[in-house]
Amino acid sequence: MGIIYHSDWGISDKGKKDAQRHREKIDDAIRKNARDVIGEESIITRKGKKIVKIPVRGMKDYRFIHGSKNGAGAGQGEGKPGDIIAKRAKQGDPQKGAGQEKGIDYMETEVEIDYLLKIMFEDLGLPWIEEKTKARQLIPKGWKFKAISKKGIPPRLHKKRTMIETIKRNIVLVAAIMDETGCDEKTAYRALNMSFGDLNDALVLVKEGKVDPNENSDLMITDDDLRYKKIEQDIEYHSNAVVIAMMDVSGSMSREKKYLCRSLLFWMTEFLKKSYEHVQIRFIQHTTEAQVVNEDDFFNKGESGGTSCYTAFELANYMIDTEYPMDEWNVYCVYCGDGEDWDTSKTVVQIENMLNKKVNMLSYIEILLNGEYGYDGSLLNAIRKKWSFNPTRIKGTDFFKNESLRFLCSVIKSREHIWPCLKHMLFSKDNK
Repeated sequence: MGIIYHSDWGISDKGKKDAQRHREKIDDAIRKNARDVIGEESIITRKGKKIVKIPVRGMKDYRFIHGSKNGAGAGQGEGKPGDIIAKRAKQGDPQKGAGQEKGIDYMETEVEIDYLLKIMFEDLGLPWIEEKTKARQLIPKGWKFKAISKKGIPPRLHKKRTMIETIKRNIVLVAAIMDETGCDEKTAYRALNMSFGDLNDALVLVKEGKVDPNENSDLMITDDDLRYKKIEQDIEYHSNAVVIAMMDVSGSMSREKKYLCRSLLFWMTEFLKKSYEHVQIRFIQHTTEAQVVNEDDFFNKGESGGTSCYTAFELANYMIDTEYPMDEWNVYCVYCGDGEDWDTSKTVVQIENMLNKKVNMLSYIEILLNGEYGYDGSLLNAIRKKWSFNPTRIKGTDFFKNESLRFLCSVIKSREHIWPCLKHMLFSKDNK
């Protein structure tokens, strides 16, 4: 049987390198198409699923195609006049939903939601987070090695430090034996081993010529050389943080509006759960009344009725006063609705109460589809009349920031605005 041998097997790594290069291209494509990925409804609706399929535009799934570009190729003989070899695809009928323009090539890839969060939110975080020294959470992290000790139990033996001590001791003793007796190094090591590390006994053995030439000349480890790891519990302090997510679920909130709200808050919630182990997230829904709900109801339960936005802010203010005092907690409040409000004056009062508490951030997001209400008749208009903001326009919609109050406002008109809105709220850690 022949054996194949090659002096350089590095070629076997080419497959791994190709796979890594492909993964990097996918990462780059996902980042460039982040707003399209985040807007995919299939991701939000796959309850309990960790792996999702997402379209990655700008990448082709390469395959072999026989024949040249003009369609010519090899056959099984001469054809007859009039034979139909193939039919060219007809252009789509606009009335039937298909366009006349060239399609966009894209491929689908399966990724984990955690992976999406990692590559899309890698530079984002909660803004203006502060260290609350009062009532901080003490979090056990496990155990750490604090120091080295001469006493301990065998499982905690520090082998490296033990060998260092052994080498140091042996070098000193062997040098002393060689200086006094003039013997060679191996003889000195053998004498030291025969005397179990006692210098005086080793000197006697060498001087009397009683060193066994078959004795081991390796290093000898004694009890004095042993070193042990001294451990203690490793802890760290975490400043308390809570995010209060509020959403309008009244009758004016259509299915598309609720989806945009839930999509935005879904990604924010998933990001926070992944990035901050000890951040609490509370959920409030409201129509004419507000109530605290669990996460499952918040993202799946639908309601109808009138709209009194102040009830959500009133309930959030009560929660801050009773459960999350500002001297102990970093508090972030996020509200999402369509701007319809039966009494904007009451809501503005509750928002002012919240800002007076010096919350770390208040973010108001208004959903406007086809200019249904516009700024003039919306809650956002009442907010802008009360407070001044620094406006910016991104992707055809508006964002507002009041740095001193830590008050952010956003307008979402379509799914492509979800990503810039998230970046508006969870802006770069370097810009806090």
